[in-house]
Amino acid sequence: MHARDIMTTDVVVCHPEQTVGDIAAVLNEKSFRMIPVVDAERKILGAVNSLSVLASLVPSYIVTGDLKSIPYAPDIGLLRKHYENLLQSKVRDVMDDNPTIVSEDESLLSVTAALITFDRFEYALVADDDERLVGIISSSDILRRLAKSPHVNSDDA
Repeated sequence: MHARDIMTTDVVVCHPEQTVGDIAAVLNEKSFRMIPVVDAERKILGAVNSLSVLASLVPSYIVTGDLKSIPYAPDIGLLRKHYENLLQSKVRDVMDDNPTIVSEDESLLSVTAALITFDRFEYALVADDDERLVGIISSSDILRRLAKSPHVNSDDA
C-alpha cells in the first residue's frame, strides 16, 4: 500500500500572504489542526497548525523553561492580547517551513516511520514529483486503514 492509496486529496490550503486571522477562523470552524501553505502552483511552502499559532503567542523564555514558575502572570489576558495582535500577521510569519513531506509512491510503512521519526504534528504532506501538494496523511488515517485491513499472518508481512 502506498501514500496515494490512503491520502486525503480534498485539502484546504492557504497562501503565505493570508492573515493568521483568516486561517485561525478556518482551523476553528472546520476543527482542523493543520492547513498546508502552498504557492500559486501548489508547491509546498510549509504548514500552519494550531501549535505553530500557539507557539507565536508564548514568549520564548517561558517555552524554553528559563522561568521555573510564572504564577504571577495574567495568563489569559496576556495570551488574548498577543492573539489579537497575531491575527493581523501573515501566515508566513507563523508557518512551520519544514513539515514532513512524503512522496505519493512511498509505502505505508515508510510514511508511518516518517511520522514517528520526524513529525511533531501527526501529519505528512504528500507531494508529486514536482513538489506540488496532492494530499495529506494523518496518523489517524493510518490507524483507520489498519483497522479496516484484513488480518495477515506474520509470514505475509
